[in-house]
This record gives sequence, C-alpha cells and structure tokens, in this order.
Amino acid sequence: MHIEYRISEADYRSAAELAMRKRSNASSLEYFLPYMFSIVWVAAALITGAADNGFSDSADLIFVFGAVPVLIGLLWRRRKAFIGDYSRTSVLHPLQILNLDTNGITRGQGKEAIKAPWTFYTKFAENNRVFILYQEGSHHFLPIVKSHLTVLQIDELRALLTARIAH
Repeated sequence: MHIEYRISEADYRSAAELAMRKRSNASSLEYFLPYMFSIVWVAAALITGAADNGFSDSADLIFVFGAVPVLIGLLWRRRKAFIGDYSRTSVLHPLQILNLDTNGITRGQGKEAIKAPWTFYTKFAENNRVFILYQEGSHHFLPIVKSHLTVLQIDELRALLTARIAH
C-alpha cells in the first residue's frame, strides 16, 4: 500500500492527544488531569459554599467559577506544547510518503528511505482524523492523516494494521 500525505499542525495536535489518551493508563491520566482537577475544584467550592451561608457572598461564586479559567489555561498550555513539538519535529513538515508491505513500513523514497519492520511498532490507535503507530520503547509515534485517504484506503490500512500490530 502506498500513501502520500501532509501533516498539518491541527493533524499533529489530534495525533498527539490521541497518543496521550491511548498509550497507557498513566498517559491517559495525564490527558484527563485538567478535567479532573476542574471537577474537584468545583466540587470543593460547592461543598464549602453550601457549608457556609449558601453562597451568600460573591467570593464563594468567584471560587466556584475560578475553575473555568484554570481549565482553559491548562488546556492552552497543552496546546502550546503540542504546537512547539510540531514546530521542532521538522521531519513531519514535508510530504510524507509511506509504503506498507508484508515486511514493514518504508518512510520516504530513494536514498533517504527508512525501512522499519512491523515489530518496531507496538500498537496503533485511530480517531476520526488520524491513525497513529506507537514506536517501540519511546513516546514517539507515526501519524497517518486520514484526510488524504479514500474510504477504501482507510479500510485497507485499518485491516493491514490490525493484522500486523496490536490495537
């Protein structure tokens, strides 16, 4: 199977979030931590506000709604980190050329082609925008953007990855 695609910043961010959610339980916890923090914040604010005079002064409400800017700030920080990762990973910026066969995956063409066996990738995951292949022994992943593929190619790629790599 031959695939050519470009990885945009939004595609990389989608792939990085998917990688964070699906890599392991610890990375999934890291992904959901801002949301859990906000829920605990609001719950603590509601409990302490209810224990007082039932939100009689505006400081209680400020404490309750203070979780919103904190959540937005944490998610903004994560987004900036992903943007920084994308800009530093210059190998993802040009046209990506993948050739997948029974022996493995070849990235690029000609003298710069990099061949990796299927065992180099430990598992894969997908969402509505990308497939990602987790590389063995690292936090690196190979994103494959779906927007440049037909429905038939997406199904063929999914079948190939399911046959060769754990899901």
